[in-house]
Amino acid sequence: MMLSLAMIAKNEEQYLDRCLKSVSTLVDEMIVVDTGSTDRTREIARDNGAVVYDFEWCDDFSAARNFSIEKTSGDWVVVLDADEYFAEDYADVIREFISRGQQIGRFEFIARFVKDGLTQSSQYSSSRLFPRHIRYMGRIHEQLVSDLPRCDTGALVMHDGYYMTEKSERNIKLLLQEVKQHPGDPYLLFQLGKQYRGNNEYEAAGNYLLEAYQNLSGPTPYALEVILELLEVLTHTKKYVTAFDLVEGHAELFDTSPDFCFATALFLLDYAIDTNDHSVIGDIEQCYLTCLEMGKHQAKEVVIGTSTFMAAYNLAVFYETTGLQEKATEYYVLSSSYGFEPAKKKLEGL
Repeated sequence: MMLSLAMIAKNEEQYLDRCLKSVSTLVDEMIVVDTGSTDRTREIARDNGAVVYDFEWCDDFSAARNFSIEKTSGDWVVVLDADEYFAEDYADVIREFISRGQQIGRFEFIARFVKDGLTQSSQYSSSRLFPRHIRYMGRIHEQLVSDLPRCDTGALVMHDGYYMTEKSERNIKLLLQEVKQHPGDPYLLFQLGKQYRGNNEYEAAGNYLLEAYQNLSGPTPYALEVILELLEVLTHTKKYVTAFDLVEGHAELFDTSPDFCFATALFLLDYAIDTNDHSVIGDIEQCYLTCLEMGKHQAKEVVIGTSTFMAAYNLAVFYETTGLQEKATEYYVLSSSYGFEPAKKKLEGL
């Protein structure tokens, strides 16, 4: 079975070489479709053995991606963006996956981002390996259109394209067009709300996220992320009554999601400070302890650290603020043991 890389790129000279070198041992050909670069993107692609085609950008990611797939000659396609790269050589893993027959392969991704001045990482999965006949749909946050089963491949991809970059203006423009064409689509509303939140436009973010939440139906892979984003925005906009309703309506997540417990602790802390209601202080402590307990059992995180070093650090700050210095030191030490720099600095100052 022949495997092709299908990539679209624009002004990616900073990342492209790393990406193509990580994938070159996995594929039989590399197709790079350039959508209007003014830097060395085309040259770097050719230097790595890729075949380069030009595509006139038309504000439609799926159109560009489908064009790149049409230029491939393989039986299967792997899709990566220039700012992504395989963590190691997965040639054998991917070939074994393809040998199983018609299915769509999911990669696990770890993405860096900056929030509140701190570099953090999130993890998610995305379908990127598939038979060549499948195509994309959607102007932005495009999705594969297929009824084939989606299965994990075991391959890990690193992603840092949103790290210290600004793409929200472009994304918001395209998402607004998509929402106009598909009103009420919870996934598009979620992505739009997320973009507004990232742009610090919290009122707009809250409106779209609340609509996305209200339109969820049945088991939805991104439902937890909608809840987390909405809770964060409700906290920031001080809509505490709605936030309490949201938390109480998903009490089952206290047993499964460290991210939910972590976000609830942040909400309760803001609420306690703003309203001087100290009745929730014990709940804040319990949320962080629950996060750490789930971490002992390798609970799945959205943001890396919510069941380990970030929860330990916030709990240490909580104890320090409430005058329990011995406990604070204990949890700073725990957070520091994961290599968390803010915890190390705190210990140096104690």
